[in-house]
Amino acid sequence: MQEWSLSYKLGKGLRRLFRDKSGVMAFVGFAILLTYLIMAIFAPYLAPYDPVRRSGRAFSAPSKEHWFGTTNLGYDVLSRIIYGAKIALKIAFLAVAVAAAIGIPLGLISGYVGGAFDRILSMFMDAIYSFPGLILAIAIAAVLGPGVINVALSIAVIYAPTYFRVIRNQVASLKDQLFVEAARAMGARNFSILGRYILPNVLPSVIVVLSMNLADAIMTEAGLSFLGLGISPPTPDWGYDLSNGQRFLLLNYWWMILFPGLAIITIVLGFSLFSEGLNEFLNPNVGETRR
Repeated sequence: MQEWSLSYKLGKGLRRLFRDKSGVMAFVGFAILLTYLIMAIFAPYLAPYDPVRRSGRAFSAPSKEHWFGTTNLGYDVLSRIIYGAKIALKIAFLAVAVAAAIGIPLGLISGYVGGAFDRILSMFMDAIYSFPGLILAIAIAAVLGPGVINVALSIAVIYAPTYFRVIRNQVASLKDQLFVEAARAMGARNFSILGRYILPNVLPSVIVVLSMNLADAIMTEAGLSFLGLGISPPTPDWGYDLSNGQRFLLLNYWWMILFPGLAIITIVLGFSLFSEGLNEFLNPNVGETRR
């Protein structure tokens, strides 16, 4: 009886998911992201060749031996795409995690404390936010140098103000609500109020911003690598492979730029669909306003 009840609830949940447009978008985006996540985790087992060793003739067109062709150095493009997912996701998740770890606590404290501390910190974050993201990332990456950690830190700096602004604005509007006043009257400490009463009410917005920033982080990382400021070659990286392939595009070696470009487009599309569907699911009024 219990198994039947669980199956019924699961089926009802799936019907609700596919009946709602936001649910379908989130599901499609999640499916795309899950595919790339599996590629990243099981890259040594899925890649047909070593991505940094010559596995065929240079500039080989797509064939049975090399589905996506080979590069100018004879590297298998498919293997580099699979291993490149690991690098891209590692940098994106690390960058967003660092940005959230900086922006969320500062936003909570700034919005709750207010006063001169809030004004000074807001001005500092607004100054960072006013810079074009890619240009600021290029400047920081040029100082720090190549490497997974350095690239992730350079990207994290440009996203920390986003979390700060979102959290700070919501905390400033929540701190005078009745449930917060009731917690103060019961003797709750400030950190307890922030952690138990305010933070749970702002987390839905954080989740949406996080998924959107992951898509931006993928593109920013690819842009840095394209400009030679990302991962050092011959490490598999989609941005570097795009930069390398565009040199030979006029020679009709189209596969060297097509497949890395498609990898970037599809993973960004997955993050975008997932964040858009999640946003409409968590904030139904957004979808109603657009319609």
